[in-house]
Amino acid sequence: MRGWAPPTPDDLPERRTGRRAYERKRLLTCGVDGACGFGAVFWRLCQVARAPPRRGCAARDEWPGGSLQYGILGSLELRVEGRRVEPTRPRVQAALALFLLNSGELVTIDALIDGLWGEDPPKTARAQVHTVVSEVRRLLPAPDHVARESAGYRLNLQQGVLDSARFELLVTEAQRHLCSAERERAVGLLREALALWRGEALSGIGAPFADAARARLREQRFRAHMMVADAELAGGDCSALIPELSALSAEFPEREDVAERLARALYFAGRQTEALAVLRTVRALLAEDYGVDPGRELVALEGAMLRGDLVREASPGVRPSPGAHQPPQGVTPSGPAPFGPTAAPPPAPTGPLPSGSVPAEPTPPGAAAAPGVTRAVLAPSGSAPPASAEGQVASAPSPGSPVLRQLPHDLPDFIGREKEMATLLETGAADRSPCSAPRVVVVSGMGGVGKTALVLHAAHRLAAAFPGGQLYVDLRGFGAGDPRTPFDVLGRFLMDLGVSGRSLPEDVDDRAALYRAVLADRQVLIVLDNARDTHQIGPLLPGNGSSAVLVTSRRALAGPHGATRVALHPMAEDEQHRMLERLCGEDALRADPESASLVLDACAGLPLALRIAGAQLATRPTWSLSTLARRLSCSGSRLRALAVDHLAVHDTFVLSYNGLRDSGQPMEREAAQAFRLLGLWPSHPVAPEAAAALLGESLADTADVLDLLADTHLLQATDTGGYRFHDLVGEFAEQCALTEEPEAEREAALLRLVTWYSAAAHRANSLTAPVVHFSPPRAAAPLPDFHDGRDALAWFVREMPALKAVIELAGRTARPELAWRTANAMLGYGHAYWWVGEWTQCLTKAMDWARRHDDLMGQAYLHNALGAANGMAYRNDECLAHLRAALALHRETENGDGQATVLGNLALVHRQAGRLQEAIAALEESRLLRLRLGHTQDSAIILSSKGLLLRDSGDAAAALEAYAQALEIFRSQGLDKFVAGGLFNTAECFRALGRSAEAFEAYAESLTLARKMDDQDAVADILHGTAQMHHEVGDLEQARVHWEEARAIAREHGLQKVLEESAEALASLGEDSGLEP
Repeated sequence: MRGWAPPTPDDLPERRTGRRAYERKRLLTCGVDGACGFGAVFWRLCQVARAPPRRGCAARDEWPGGSLQYGILGSLELRVEGRRVEPTRPRVQAALALFLLNSGELVTIDALIDGLWGEDPPKTARAQVHTVVSEVRRLLPAPDHVARESAGYRLNLQQGVLDSARFELLVTEAQRHLCSAERERAVGLLREALALWRGEALSGIGAPFADAARARLREQRFRAHMMVADAELAGGDCSALIPELSALSAEFPEREDVAERLARALYFAGRQTEALAVLRTVRALLAEDYGVDPGRELVALEGAMLRGDLVREASPGVRPSPGAHQPPQGVTPSGPAPFGPTAAPPPAPTGPLPSGSVPAEPTPPGAAAAPGVTRAVLAPSGSAPPASAEGQVASAPSPGSPVLRQLPHDLPDFIGREKEMATLLETGAADRSPCSAPRVVVVSGMGGVGKTALVLHAAHRLAAAFPGGQLYVDLRGFGAGDPRTPFDVLGRFLMDLGVSGRSLPEDVDDRAALYRAVLADRQVLIVLDNARDTHQIGPLLPGNGSSAVLVTSRRALAGPHGATRVALHPMAEDEQHRMLERLCGEDALRADPESASLVLDACAGLPLALRIAGAQLATRPTWSLSTLARRLSCSGSRLRALAVDHLAVHDTFVLSYNGLRDSGQPMEREAAQAFRLLGLWPSHPVAPEAAAALLGESLADTADVLDLLADTHLLQATDTGGYRFHDLVGEFAEQCALTEEPEAEREAALLRLVTWYSAAAHRANSLTAPVVHFSPPRAAAPLPDFHDGRDALAWFVREMPALKAVIELAGRTARPELAWRTANAMLGYGHAYWWVGEWTQCLTKAMDWARRHDDLMGQAYLHNALGAANGMAYRNDECLAHLRAALALHRETENGDGQATVLGNLALVHRQAGRLQEAIAALEESRLLRLRLGHTQDSAIILSSKGLLLRDSGDAAAALEAYAQALEIFRSQGLDKFVAGGLFNTAECFRALGRSAEAFEAYAESLTLARKMDDQDAVADILHGTAQMHHEVGDLEQARVHWEEARAIAREHGLQKVLEESAEALASLGEDSGLEP
C-alpha cells in the first residue's frame, strides 16, 4: 500500500532524548521490575516526547524536514532554516516546481524543455536548461539535492519535506482508518491534510506543465473533501458539514457527487426543502448546459427524500462518486505499448488427418476465444514422408511440403509481461547451432496467472524463426484424468514429424532417441504446456540447440539442467489496469474509477480473473461496472462470482489442490492437509514457526511442507522468510478447510496458533518492556529468536495485523483469556508507539472479550493498560477513570501486586496533571503495600520516583532523603544500574542545595559506574551535569573539559539534544571567559 507506513525500530524515543536523558532512562529502568509497571515508561514518555508527530505527518509549523521545507499546495514555497527563499525568475520557479512534482524520479533534459517551453522551445533551450538548473541548485543549501545524471537531473528529497507528499500520506492513513471503521480518527487526519493547502496548487506558475499538475492536485484535494463528507455523513455533525459542501458546490456546480452530499447533509440536518432545492438546481444546470439528465443515484436520492425513507449510511467508507471523472489512481499513461495481435495461423488443409495427428488442444486457461478464430488447429497432412522400416528416421520436409503449426491461437488483446516476454524471446532467438545444448525456458506460476497465454504469445512471435514448425501438447500435469506420459507424447510427436506408426519403438528410451534424431536437422519450436514435473518433460527435449522448448508448469521445476526459469507472478498494478481497460473500455473505467478499483482488488492481479470479469460485462449488457464490483466485493463469494461459461477461477485452483490431495506420494497428501489448515489463517503472512504450531508438526517437517506448497504456487514466500496466500487462493483454502477438515481439528489448530502468537508476544515483550505479570503460555512450536529489543519491536510492528486477528480469534477459543493476556503482553510496543493507536485498539477488543466472559482479573489488567495508554496521550480524565476501575477490581480480587502497580500509575497521572501531593500520597501507599508483600527492591524503586516528585515540588532536601533510602537498598542488593541512577539524582539534589563538594562526589561515583556499564547515554548526561556544577562554582576550565567530552560522546552516539546544549554551553563559556569556544 502506498502512503503512511508503520514506524520502524529506528524511531524509538531513545533518539529523541534531550537534557536529563539519563534521568529518564533511569525511570524507565525502575519500571521494568513491575513496581511502577506501565507507569514508569508512561512517565518517561511524558517527559521525553510530548505527543510525537506521526512520521511524515507533522503540522505545517512543525515540518519534519528540519532545515529544508517545500510547498506546492498554494504558491511555490521554499524555506531554508525557517527562512523563506524566493526564486527571482519565473522559469526558475517553474523548474523547481517541475522537480518537486517528480521528486525522486529522473527528469530528462527533453522533459525539462517540454515542461518549461512546451511545443515551441528556443534553439538555445538545452543550454538554458543547464543555466536554470544551476540557479535552482544555488537556492538549496546542499546543491547535490539536485543530482546530475547522464540523461537529466534528479531531485532527492528527505521524507516529509514536501507538503503534497505529506498530504498524500495523511489521506492514505485516513483511508486505512476508514476501512477500520475509525471515523473520527479518519476525519481528523483528513482535516489535517486539507489544512496543508494554502490556496490553488502551484499558484503563479505559468509553465506548460502546470495546468495538468494543478488539475491532478485539485482532484486529490476534492477527493479528500469527499472522504470527509462521506465520513461525517456516516455519523458526524451534518450541520457543520453544510458550509464546506456549499463552498465546494459553488466551486464545482456541475459535480453531481457534491450536490448529492450537500443534499444529504441538509436533509439530515432537518432542512429537507433546501436539500430538494439543491437537487433541482443541479438537474436544471445539467439540462441547460449539457443537455443531460442527472445520474441514477441522484434520481434515487430525490425519490427517497420525497418519500421520506432516506436513512443515514452506517459505513464511513468512501462511496463512488457518480459525477466524478478523475483518472484512475496509480495509472501511468506512458509506458511500453502492449503487444498487438498476431496473425492467425493459416487455415488447416482439408482431407484426412495423418497418422498420429490429433485435434488441437483446448484453449488454455484464461484465454478467451477470439471471434472468428477456430479453436481447433489441425496438424497438416503429409507434413513429412513416412520413415523406412529399416532406418526409422524421417527425412527433413521437402521445400514445398506444409509446415507443422500446432500452436493454439494467440490472444489478440495480450497485455503486459514485457520483462518476461523479453526473456522468452531472447532465449528463443539465441544460438541455434546443432552443436549447442537445447534451449529451454520453464515458466512457472499459480493457476490462472497466465503462463499458457504468455508462452503462446511468445511462441507465435517466435514462429517465423523456426522453419521446421511448432509442436504443442497439453501434458495435463494438473487436470482431470491422468497426466500424459512421455511414451504417449513421443508417439504422437514422432508421427506428426512423419514417422510411421508401424515403426514406433515400444520402449520410451528408444522413442526418445528416435525423436532426437528426427529433430537433429530441423528447427522446431516445442511447447510443453501444463507439465507436472521434470520427469515428464525430460524425454521430450531435443538433443541439440537447433530447436527450442517452452515449458509451463504450476510447480517450480528443478530441471532440466541449464534451463532459463521465469517465475510468473500476479500482474503489476498498471498491467491490471491496462488489461481491464482493454476488456471493458476506457470510457467505462474513466466514468467509474472507484468500481474499477474494486474490481481490480477483487481479481488480485490474476489475468484469468480479469478475463472472466471482462467476459461477464461483455455477455451481460445490463451489468454496469459497479454491479460487477458489488458482486465481487461480497465477502467470501469472489470465487463463486469469478466464473463464466467454461472459465472459473475456482476450478483452476481445484486442479492444483487435487493434484496434491489425490497424489500417490504421502508428502504431497500431507501438503494438501497443511494447505487446508493454513486456510484457517488466510489473510496474514505466517512464519514457519507459527505454521508449525498451527499444523501441530515439527519445524523441520513444516518447512518441507511449506516449500512444497510454494513450489506448487499454492503459497507465496515473503521477503521476511514467511509465507502467505494469494488473496484468491487463500479464499479457496479457507473453503477447503471448512468443507474437508472436522470441526474439532479446526478448533484445535486455531488454539495452537493463538497460543503460539501469545507466547511469542510475551517473549518480544520481555525484551522491549520486561514487566512480567504472568508466565507465557506453552507454545506447540519454537518461538521467534529475537536478537535484541529492537528486533522484538520490529516483530511487533510487522505482526500487528496478525496480533489484532489473534486477539479477536482467542475470545472464541477454549482459552478466551489469551485475548487479554496477548494484548497485555504488547506493553513494549505500546510504550514505543502509543501514539499510533494500535495498542489501544487491541486492549479495547480484549476488554470486550474479558467482559463477555466475566473475567475480572483480565478486566483489571486491561483497565490498567488502557489507563497507561490514555496517560501517554495526555487524556488525563480517561486515564484516571481506567486506573480507578483497575484498582477497584484488583481490590475485589485481592491482588496486592496489581494494586501496587495501579497506585504507581495513579501517582504518574496526578503528577502529569500537576497534583504533586496526591501523586506523592499514591506512591507512598504503593511503597507500603510493596513492603507488606515483601518486595523490598520494588519499594526502593518507588522511593526513587517519590524523590523525583519531591524535587519537582521544590523540596530538594526531602527528595535527598528519599534517594538516600533507595540507594541504601540498591547498594545492599548489588544493583549497579540503579545505584548509578540514584547517585546522579542525589548529585542533582546536592547541586540544588548548593552543596557542591557532595555533588561532585556523587557525580564522580555515578560516572564511574556508568563507564563500567558502557552506558554512553548516561555518561554524556553525567558529564553535562558535572560541567554545570563546575560552571556554577566558577571553575570554567573544568566546565569546558566536561562539556567537550559530553559533546564528543553525543556526536558519536546521535544524542542530538545533549549535543546542542553542550555546544551552546561551550559558546556561552567562551563569552564568559573571553576565550574562543
